[in-house]
Amino acid sequence: MMLFMSLLSVAQQRAQIKVGYDYEVNVSGSVRRADYILLSGQQGSLFYNPTALWMDVISKDDAARQAYGALASKLQESGRGNEVPNRSNSMYVAKDFDKQEKTVYDDYSDQFAVYNEPFAEMEWEVVADSTKTILGYECVMARSLYHGRDWTAWFAPEIPVHDGPWKFSGAPGLILKATESKGMHSFTANGIETTDAEIPAMVRADWYHTEDRIKYLQSQYKYIQDPLTDIMGGNLPANARIVVNGKETTAEEVRIASRKTLDSGFDFLETDYHK
Repeated sequence: MMLFMSLLSVAQQRAQIKVGYDYEVNVSGSVRRADYILLSGQQGSLFYNPTALWMDVISKDDAARQAYGALASKLQESGRGNEVPNRSNSMYVAKDFDKQEKTVYDDYSDQFAVYNEPFAEMEWEVVADSTKTILGYECVMARSLYHGRDWTAWFAPEIPVHDGPWKFSGAPGLILKATESKGMHSFTANGIETTDAEIPAMVRADWYHTEDRIKYLQSQYKYIQDPLTDIMGGNLPANARIVVNGKETTAEEVRIASRKTLDSGFDFLETDYHK
């Protein structure tokens, strides 16, 4: 922890509120969960996965990388490979309240992209007569049709922060829960606290290149269709042995797993890339 804090020395600003969120992806009854944190201040905020941030920070230090490698090896050798920290939930969303702009950092495989979009692309319709209590706060419903999905959110007017998980912004209060109409993706707050913690800067901004959002999502979807497409043009024999996440498997098994993901109806948080 001391090493982590010393490496994370560059910061944009200080937060006023820290919110933890559960992000869930529910596909045919199979639920995947990830933890995210929102640090929000007067001028902006950052939404991130703490494990991904930790791994990105230690990637800049040789000693930290070696310590991580030793830890990963020990866990693999003891049959606990699934406990090795990974950055599979590595999207960052930085919001600039003065510019009214979001900057998104996202990646898959070895493709790293960054793009901006204005707050104005997200508009909310408040449903004032619909309320529910979340974490002790009375929340009001709001709806938004955003980048291909119909979202229902619950915001707390008592917390006058026009922010929320992921790309959500602009509601008249902090968004504590958001679910899209198909029930596949959802964000739910699991804790709120005041803080004066520093909002981290992007420690590995050097990894990312500017990309068009639509083109990036189209490329990511093609990767899911065949995750081996970048290896020998995707022409690996079906029985070719490869290692994925520390486990040996075959090219065909990798492709079957990807096809199952798409056949189950899975799609991204945004779906307007389908043309």
